[in-house]
Amino acid sequence: MIEIARTRRSSSAPAVLFFERWCAIETHPEWAPSMEYFRLSEPFGIGARGVLRAVGGEEAPFRVTAVGPGFVYADTTELGEVELTVHHEAVDGFDGTHVELSAWLVGPGEEEWARRMSAEVQDSLERDLAALAALLEK
Repeated sequence: MIEIARTRRSSSAPAVLFFERWCAIETHPEWAPSMEYFRLSEPFGIGARGVLRAVGGEEAPFRVTAVGPGFVYADTTELGEVELTVHHEAVDGFDGTHVELSAWLVGPGEEEWARRMSAEVQDSLERDLAALAALLEK
């Protein structure tokens, strides 16, 4: 496993609102400028499968790999023999909500994939989280 990106942010919006938007998978392009679409082919839940397409990328299969406990959501995209997992977590605190997104690769050739996509994934996570926070803080 190689972590390729991580971003953190504090927000005035409650953690549950972040979680609800993460779990509303097909709405991600409304606030995630890096994504063209997410489409589930079965009901939402751990193990649910679908396809996604990042802006400028190719369609790829993905599956939901975590929903809770707490305000946690993760999905894993299949990139040939390598899998990209994006983990989302929001925690309510005394000084606002603490939100963290991280991404990692697993599989043969993960080092090469990491060299090719780390900067792009880092940028995408930062932009997507900033856009979602702005939407929820209105």
